[in-house]
Amino acid sequence: MEGSSEVSGSGLGITPGTTTPDQQGPHLPGYFPYLSLVFRWIATLIILMMAGWVVFTIKTTRKLHKPHNIFVANLMITDIISAVLTTVLTSIMMVGYVTGVGDFINCRVFVFLLFPIFVIDCTYLMISVNQVIAIAFPYKHKKIMKPRTIFGSIPAAWLLSILLSSRAYFSAGYIKMAQYGTCISEGSTFIFTLLGYVLPVFTVSLIVIILNIYLSYKAYQVQREIQEESRLSGTTSNEVKEKQATIKAHLKPMKTLLVVVLGSAALGLIFPLLYIPARILKSPVLFESTHIVITNVAYLLLLLHPFVYGLYYKQVREPMMRVLKRVVCKNSAVVAPQPRRTAWM
Repeated sequence: MEGSSEVSGSGLGITPGTTTPDQQGPHLPGYFPYLSLVFRWIATLIILMMAGWVVFTIKTTRKLHKPHNIFVANLMITDIISAVLTTVLTSIMMVGYVTGVGDFINCRVFVFLLFPIFVIDCTYLMISVNQVIAIAFPYKHKKIMKPRTIFGSIPAAWLLSILLSSRAYFSAGYIKMAQYGTCISEGSTFIFTLLGYVLPVFTVSLIVIILNIYLSYKAYQVQREIQEESRLSGTTSNEVKEKQATIKAHLKPMKTLLVVVLGSAALGLIFPLLYIPARILKSPVLFESTHIVITNVAYLLLLLHPFVYGLYYKQVREPMMRVLKRVVCKNSAVVAPQPRRTAWM
């Protein structure tokens, strides 16, 4: 049995033997898929611009060459790869359906190439672990998070994500909705999709929230320690002050990550909240519109990362603005007209 259905005469590119709520053809206006495709390309261009800007800023700003920011750069690169891969594949699928030139994308390949989702989750964890090490072992942080450790963990995360996603390639039970540029899962494959893609989002979210609580508790402890020392001796030791400064320096990145993770979890909830009722109610219109919403909501997650780290996170935002000013000033100097010299007769 093939892992995906071929494009056929049915309205959604589904083989006649497949039982789905949309067996009779599309029930939504024909312009919906085109609006969806336009949104994906616009979102992809914005992700390329914003995420590329963040990566360039981190690369060219020496003070940002820290473990946390290197992981952020990896997150931005993952966003770019994910957006480009998904948009190109869905575009090929939708154009192939409209023109009738053929079916070039296999559903198992399509689902396998969603592996950057796992990379994103792994990067969240790497950022969290780095911050916890910095707080729990402030004097050993540099020894633990050496460059070889950082640049070794990133390829390991990619490899692990590819291995986890390879399970999808060997799964059957995918149905191609070529008109909407996506594939849906059926039966046991749907359970795997639900557990394999939604569960990690909430697991990572829970871990990050717990680590944030831990760091907040540590900050509270140090604050109490400072108050107690000040009350007893009227002064605070340099060691305690240094510890407080370290915690403050690492709380902001954790708060930034918490914003990102909570946003990811909220967007991840859309999948089960929309998909499961659509399958139970067997409404063709709800079924089709659900898949349009779900496929496009994934782009909101990819847009969330560069905007949060590029606009909300001050440590990266300020160098980004300086990079922009340099580029604008340089371009202005190049295109500025030279004053005309008057020839005196």
